[in-house]
Amino acid sequence: MSENTNRETYDRQKFDVVVVGGGAAGLSAAMALGRSRRSVLVIDAGEPRNAPADHAHNYLSREGISPLELLEIGRAEVAAYGVEVDADRVVGLSGEADGFLVTTAGGRRFRARRVLATGGVVDELPDVPGLAERWGVDVLHCPYCHGWEVRDQAIAVLATGPMAGHQGLLFSQLSDDVVMIVHDGVEIPDEDVEKLAAIGVRFERGTPQEVVTDGNTLVGLRLADGSVLERQAIVVAAKPHARADYLAPLGIDPQPFEMGGAALGSVLAVEPTGATSVPGVYAAGNATDVAMTLMASAAHGNRVGAWINAELAAADAARAVEERRAELFEQPAWEERYSGEQVWSGRVNPQLEAEASSLTPGRALDIGCGEGGDTVWLASQGWEVTAVDFAEAALEKTAAQAAEAGVDGRVSTRRVDVRTHEWDGETWDLVSSQFMHLPDGRMVDLVGRLASAVAPGGTLLVVGHHPDDMATGLCHGHHSFLFTAESLLPALGPEFVVEVCESRPRTATHPHSGEEIAISDAVLRARRIA
Repeated sequence: MSENTNRETYDRQKFDVVVVGGGAAGLSAAMALGRSRRSVLVIDAGEPRNAPADHAHNYLSREGISPLELLEIGRAEVAAYGVEVDADRVVGLSGEADGFLVTTAGGRRFRARRVLATGGVVDELPDVPGLAERWGVDVLHCPYCHGWEVRDQAIAVLATGPMAGHQGLLFSQLSDDVVMIVHDGVEIPDEDVEKLAAIGVRFERGTPQEVVTDGNTLVGLRLADGSVLERQAIVVAAKPHARADYLAPLGIDPQPFEMGGAALGSVLAVEPTGATSVPGVYAAGNATDVAMTLMASAAHGNRVGAWINAELAAADAARAVEERRAELFEQPAWEERYSGEQVWSGRVNPQLEAEASSLTPGRALDIGCGEGGDTVWLASQGWEVTAVDFAEAALEKTAAQAAEAGVDGRVSTRRVDVRTHEWDGETWDLVSSQFMHLPDGRMVDLVGRLASAVAPGGTLLVVGHHPDDMATGLCHGHHSFLFTAESLLPALGPEFVVEVCESRPRTATHPHSGEEIAISDAVLRARRIA
């Protein structure tokens, strides 16, 4: 899509990731994300740090390329993977992970699950007249970015802080004519002075008055005494400051970057993954490390983009688990399920029939009655049955089945969520839970609640899918929630006598293949002492 995309197209549109800054770091992150099929928007203000430079260096396979051409190529490459690039400036950021609101100077608003800050830095230069105008042309800072191009030339290194000795050392590798100009109030460590003098670096003291030019050609520096030192290149230690004003409302502020006791700029503090102190906000490139070269920034962006994708993948999976659990365990999904066609066979569950046939009928509580198969069977055996479920549609079907079977006089229904319900002393002679399953070990708590509803001398019967079913391929869609009868025993107090605690085999029809397969039921039957 064009960088001049219609504003209304984006207003409140939601992306997986909004990348703020379309330099090497931002585009490399967008590449990793786009290739992972993430929806990505790159918002770029069009102010790359290296825009004044004619060429970019130390970028493998693109040596000597124009920085602007490099970005043009990068935008075309990420576009092939669906990444959108928009020319604008981010001026506001609010919200939280999965619901960030990004606002631009153009008045547009975008929703984002994650935000990646790759706006780079802006360089603070020494206050020497004429210096800023030649920044990136023949006023330089990095021997790896520009050094080869000024080899064997007359070079001035402006010593504005104690780290200047480091620059003098590196540029002296490239030229035999290096002069260190020590600004007023700056002290170069004696050790550095000795080293530099030993390798032929000369020293001038006093803050320069101005940069001297002839038209568009650098002449040199007017020194503190008024004389002109003719130079072909000027090296200066700029103070890079992270571009991140829009992060301040979230509590993210650039932190001072110091080395050797000197303040060298400011950066965004990040974890190895690129994560900032605010969940969902990441940063990469020069904004996090002022020493990064162009290729290092690109590599960092690629790595952080991969971390963001991994974090989103984990979040997507966690959300899928929540949605799946809602289908299996929450009331709205079961309400919808029981509102349609018949779900179950309508027959009594086999272990209920096996265990309850010999019991003297009394009052029975049918937990999760569903469509009423167990309720109707119990009532037909002479039990007075209270059928409970949290789905109103289930209770309606149970009542209808009881009426059709002519046992509705012995059946009553209640809408109850047994996961939290307190029975308040009400008890039954039989409490039956057939294939009720809960995640995270919560069946123990449920069985404890059901045990409190068993009358003295009464029976608690809990049946469920056994973990052995995993071996047969019948995992019931939620194999992590299966349980053994033994795992439920901690729910029973000393007032219960365990009569059955076993894995009971039987055969069943596989719901997909139609084949007869062996499965196992976890069966727990316990009697409350009278």
